[in-house]
Amino acid sequence: MDNSTPGMDETLVRLLDGELSAEERTTVEQQLANDALLQQQFDSLLATRAAIRHYGLQQQVSAVHQLMMTEMNTPVKRISPVRKMIRYTSAVAAGILLLIGVFYAYQFFSVTPEKVFSANYQPYELSTVRGTNANLPIEEAYRGKNYKEVIRLYATAVPSIKGSFLAGAAALEMNDPAMAKSRFMQVIEDNKAAGSRVLLDEAEYYLSLTLIRLHSYDEALVWLEKIQGDAGHTYHNKVADGLLNDVRKLSK
Repeated sequence: MDNSTPGMDETLVRLLDGELSAEERTTVEQQLANDALLQQQFDSLLATRAAIRHYGLQQQVSAVHQLMMTEMNTPVKRISPVRKMIRYTSAVAAGILLLIGVFYAYQFFSVTPEKVFSANYQPYELSTVRGTNANLPIEEAYRGKNYKEVIRLYATAVPSIKGSFLAGAAALEMNDPAMAKSRFMQVIEDNKAAGSRVLLDEAEYYLSLTLIRLHSYDEALVWLEKIQGDAGHTYHNKVADGLLNDVRKLSK
């Protein structure tokens, strides 16, 4: 499953702060090694924090220090050294809090493919009543979140539209968007050839999110605009103007 969630954002910050246990650190480092998008998110976080520390914080502390030295050398004001130090440390603390606010505001308002994907993605839930073969092994494996087994069964089973879709959904959960794209496209092509609509809406929506993960923003926009323009589409209400605007920003 994709690791780019609000909880993972907090975990990455804790990793930077050295607040993770040895076991947690090992787990996160393995996730970073296996997920290029998560690594990109971490690199962005690291670069942003470094920029703030090297430029903003340095300038803020320097300015406050200069103010303190000016006051310390001004004989007119009879302020005790303790009070001067309190004023100095309070100003530094305020400056740090301001910079932390700027840091998190930047993280919140910046548009990244990880954030767009995470805000709109939910794992596909296989209905227990949909279709006539509710107990197929590939379906049972998917319900059990045994995604590797789903991929294995798809490779050995008789080709089917449902099998292709579940393999695509499983691949997306396993952080393999390239495979997911291939499987969702197979669903679309097979439906077109058969003149059917089996899991077609689902394939189109999850394909559009997959393309965002692959940074194929123009392709994603084509499918998202198609979905938004079709009031009868199962996922019509999920494609709001905000999502389209975010993907357009990414495509620039």
